[in-house]
Amino acid sequence: MTYDELEALVLDPKDGWALQRALAPLDEKARAKLSAPVQKLYKQLYSSVTDKDASDRLKAILASRKGDKWNYWNAAETRHAMLALFAVGPLSIVKKRQVHVWHEQVPLLDRILRDRRPAWLNEWIAHELEAEFTHLNFAALREWIRDGVCAKPEVDGYYRMFAGYLMRTGFYHKNEVVPPITTQLLADPDLLADVEGLFRVESIAFNTNAWLTKGAASDYETWTEALLKLSAEGHLDRAALLQWALDGLKLDFKQNQLSGFHGFYKKMGPSEAELRRHQSDYIDLLCHPVGHVVKFAIEMLSEVEKKSALDIDPVLRELPLVLSSDGKGNAVAALKLLKRIIARQKRHARAALSVVGEALQHAQADVQALALDILGANAAQLASEDLANLRDREPFVAASNRARFAQLVTTNDQDSADPEAGGTEPGGLVAEATETRFDYHPIASDRLAEPILLPEDKIAPIETAEALIEAVLHAVETVDSPDEVERIIDAISRLANDRPTDFDAKVAPLLHRLKTGRGTASIVLGTVGVGGALLDLLYTWLTGRLYRTPGEESQYYTLEDGFVPVRAHLRAIAEAIHRGERRPLLSAPTHKGGWIDPLVWVERLIQAHGGASADSMDFRLSLLRLAPDHRREALERAVGLPAPLRGIVDFALGGEARLARSDRSHSAAWITAARCRDPYRDWTEELAPLNLDDALPDGVRPARYIWRSSHKAHQYDRTRWKIPEFTISVTCEGRDEAAERRAGLLGRVTAAFGARTRADWSELPTAALNRRMDTKRYWSGEMNSPWVAHWLAFVWPQNPAATCMRGVTRLMLRTDDNSSSWTPSHGYFQPLFQHGRPWREAGHLLLCLGLVGKDADAGGLAVDALIDGIDARLFDPELFASMMARLAEGEWIKLNRLGDALMQVVQISPLHAKVISDALQLWLPKLDFGANNAFRLLEVIVEARAITGQALAEEARDVLLTATGKGKFAKVAKLLAEAGHS
Repeated sequence: MTYDELEALVLDPKDGWALQRALAPLDEKARAKLSAPVQKLYKQLYSSVTDKDASDRLKAILASRKGDKWNYWNAAETRHAMLALFAVGPLSIVKKRQVHVWHEQVPLLDRILRDRRPAWLNEWIAHELEAEFTHLNFAALREWIRDGVCAKPEVDGYYRMFAGYLMRTGFYHKNEVVPPITTQLLADPDLLADVEGLFRVESIAFNTNAWLTKGAASDYETWTEALLKLSAEGHLDRAALLQWALDGLKLDFKQNQLSGFHGFYKKMGPSEAELRRHQSDYIDLLCHPVGHVVKFAIEMLSEVEKKSALDIDPVLRELPLVLSSDGKGNAVAALKLLKRIIARQKRHARAALSVVGEALQHAQADVQALALDILGANAAQLASEDLANLRDREPFVAASNRARFAQLVTTNDQDSADPEAGGTEPGGLVAEATETRFDYHPIASDRLAEPILLPEDKIAPIETAEALIEAVLHAVETVDSPDEVERIIDAISRLANDRPTDFDAKVAPLLHRLKTGRGTASIVLGTVGVGGALLDLLYTWLTGRLYRTPGEESQYYTLEDGFVPVRAHLRAIAEAIHRGERRPLLSAPTHKGGWIDPLVWVERLIQAHGGASADSMDFRLSLLRLAPDHRREALERAVGLPAPLRGIVDFALGGEARLARSDRSHSAAWITAARCRDPYRDWTEELAPLNLDDALPDGVRPARYIWRSSHKAHQYDRTRWKIPEFTISVTCEGRDEAAERRAGLLGRVTAAFGARTRADWSELPTAALNRRMDTKRYWSGEMNSPWVAHWLAFVWPQNPAATCMRGVTRLMLRTDDNSSSWTPSHGYFQPLFQHGRPWREAGHLLLCLGLVGKDADAGGLAVDALIDGIDARLFDPELFASMMARLAEGEWIKLNRLGDALMQVVQISPLHAKVISDALQLWLPKLDFGANNAFRLLEVIVEARAITGQALAEEARDVLLTATGKGKFAKVAKLLAEAGHS
């Protein structure tokens, strides 16, 4: 066959069977001769780009392709060329990612591979099975194995496909009638040997997700059901199945796979002999990192103990690991097992009591209390050495358990030890003899004139080109903080023309790293958004050529409008240094956190000798960074500034300057100056001469955030779940939206004829920060870099509310997700660590979302912020209670997470315990007593009260007395209310 004949068959739009028939008789030598030209043909068809020597026939076909060329990647002729690659090509070609065969082409591929029987077939099959996505069909693969076309693969992907194919349902396979798994296995008995792989390879075989059985027939079987049946009928060895399940539990698999293993094992119903035989496996699983596997091991060992067959010594060696873990349930189960050992195995009692003592270091007060119950009941068996060991654990004992602990370890008569005697109230709640008094008043929300600058926070500017190169090289690898980025931007502007003779040689490695370096910690973010503008600035400085990468927004990459003014600022700097202009930036921070000392700022304006423009973005950004310190002194020094700059500066710093009609051309600067002077004031009256049509939040009027927590209920079969929902909108404080809607078009026309100027959000950094707050965010975006999220707060450090609300929206998207290096959330929390700045509503809402979310990184920062916030009087208990009550209306908050976080805080000091207790008591009137784990909040109050000795507030006590029922919340509420008035 000639290549021309082969090309004609490939380009024929009809089915590919003619191609298969023509290639079938070729030997390997003839196929090898056609391999290179077929590869070249496929490349041209796939890319829709012809080579110079392409045939007229091929050129005509590709020329007929209209629109986006990538739409033709799966055209009929392209698919034929792909099949031809399998017929004549080598392994290296068919293994490429873009070479794959769709489901409808499998019969053709089957015939082509049977005709050829390539030597590389086994290796290609293994490659496909290990790929993330393949169209290789298990039924076809089994036919190849039975017919000797290929060997049975031994790769993990084979067993994953085996598991998924046999458990398929007609819903996902075009209404196919799928026999039960047992029927399929017995129809192909060789598959029974593959069952062992289901326990060795991670697959969906033992998953319990409801979607796996969607559309299943009435006789559908899960793998667990099928294996139980096959074992009972003698087709599979029972002992082997049990051992495979235990061996599988020791592998590093996902949690739902592991739960399937021990669920299957328990359904097998191991006999007493099997329990004894597997005891060593259970003991090994006590140190497993997954909690429910440890729970299974304890349950199995408890069954062995009931048979009086427990191997106690190795169990006692491993149980301290269980008691040192964070999980409460497993610790309680372990203590119950130890309690039975103490009661039934007298010669091991003292050793078991020693292990019980380990539970006094557990984070949960309930676990410690149970341990004290056991120790107190067996105090007569504790020797002086045992009591000494217990005393070493005193620092870890919760305040609510300290009285009982002291009673246990200080008793002189061990035989008369009574853990319920003295120092406790009914139910074991502690009543301290003395009460600690506190005076806690949070910083007022309007206290904005307090000094903020600290000497240790002063930023040293970069002075030389060599130091600048080093700073950028470091930032390409990792940005330590946005302060470093600001130093770099300022130095580039000041040192624009400072280029030593060997400058090009020195920056060559840096240019290379800019092209290759990228990551969430790097200054190299990408070519769009603020990252693109920053990268263009770096390239302009390094090469002397003006770079302006055209950045197009993508629906798959979220850009923050809050950075639009910063992008304009960076572009302006790049254009200036391209013109050879070097100048200090007005907006360069003098102190960490984005702050500028007003005295330094005015000095910069004076030294600019009239070159500072009131209409520059640099000037507007600098206004928003002015610290409250030294404003009066700076105002006195600014008297010599030229107009119109003098009036704007005077107004921003608190002077008497007022607007005139002539200031309308500088409206953006005046609005920004007003926001600098007081971020939360309505400036409508003072800015009236600007004659603005301004409905922008944080424009003339301050922003107001309207939010609501809710959920959307879902159900599939018997499974129900709630998806958290959070809606947020931004408007202006005092704005009558209903009246504006009534005015409608007429109002806008009237405003237009009145020659009012419409404010442009892109010219106002304060307004830009509040743009598109309610837009659904895509998971990928420039805020995926923590330092960028932190940097957003630098735009307006005096009012980080918009940044906090951005963080709230991001945390809501991931409230039930683990920490992620790809979508980190911790960058948003930095405003909460700013000393002396009240958190207000937005900050408290961000704190609450961090405390209730699953993200450990965000949760840890929220706890740290709360601890520091109480010390600095930034935390407001009333505002916290209000935020939590509103969030809880959505019915999605995990109160156990919140309880765990707050329990860490109350342990810090009596002050922290008092403040957290007050906050929770304020929340109690609006708390849903029936919510899951609501009792965890009461446990926090119990612990706080034990630390402070303070009585409950009367309102809180009255609320708790209304709790009814027999649940844990009602029980703790009753005991706490009865004890709380002491």
